[in-house]
Amino acid sequence: MNRFLLKKAVYRIAVLSLCFVMGLNVPVQAEAEEHPDRPFDFSFVWMSDTQYYSESYPEIYNSIVNWTALHQSDQNIKYVIHTGDIVNHWNEDTQWEKADLAMKVLDGAKIPYGVLAGNHDVGEGSRTGVNYYKWFGAGRFKKNGVFGKSYDNNKGHYDLINAGAEKLIVVYMGWGVGSKEISWMNKVLAKNKDRKAILAFHEYLLADGTRSPVADRIYKDVVVPNRNVFAVLCGHYHNSQLKVDELDDNHDGHQDRKVFQMLADYQEARKGGEGFIRLLQFDLKQQKVFVKTYSPYLDRYNYYSPAQYPAKDEFTIDL
Repeated sequence: MNRFLLKKAVYRIAVLSLCFVMGLNVPVQAEAEEHPDRPFDFSFVWMSDTQYYSESYPEIYNSIVNWTALHQSDQNIKYVIHTGDIVNHWNEDTQWEKADLAMKVLDGAKIPYGVLAGNHDVGEGSRTGVNYYKWFGAGRFKKNGVFGKSYDNNKGHYDLINAGAEKLIVVYMGWGVGSKEISWMNKVLAKNKDRKAILAFHEYLLADGTRSPVADRIYKDVVVPNRNVFAVLCGHYHNSQLKVDELDDNHDGHQDRKVFQMLADYQEARKGGEGFIRLLQFDLKQQKVFVKTYSPYLDRYNYYSPAQYPAKDEFTIDL
């Protein structure tokens, strides 16, 4: 057995052992299909709106995190992003328990990750968010090696990721973005202006690819004034969309920066999404990020037909 296969086997045994100890039902997955990849240096995994997996299909949630742990080495996965709606009903403990067990696979594999609260995670009323803060509050993340600082017990937070010569910051803000949240994000981005920034929200792009009203405010007050922001990620609305805006940061009449705003929410698929996630593959030499859509549950790339919807599930953005 060569070194590559040996390492994969060790990871597989370790993850399966961890899942057995935690009582998780682990579906046996085929290896990912042959899919031509351009060379890349490292990758992020991005998931969103796992709410129906936590409610009814935990085997799909497990397939995502198990695949991530098993491919940590060969995909050089440095980090995982979750853009909210972890559960479907914020006041049902069993859903949080399923989500907690799934995400503990990443904890066990020592893969750092960040989450934020979607509308289904916090509900409404006097006890808004009590379970989100209990299960995914700041205390869960403080020792993960990349955690920067929390806002309101992980309603928002930021993580600092160093990958080779590349320094990145991922800034999260959960459901209910107002003036205080915008002010906090601006302070964080100004303090870390030497890092290329990804912003993560639950609601931002609408299903038609335009910005929501709250997103228009975020774009005007956070994205535009902070030159290090190059990407915005979101879920919430059922679709896959990419909106690219070009900005003239120094007001000399020439475009200096592109901001890639991405929506990836596959809930319209069977079983609440069929396990489709995004892979963000970073090529530092070319300063590109290859964006791919893959389902570990189905062992299949692309939810949308590439022939019918070209560049909807696979495209390249500038880093």
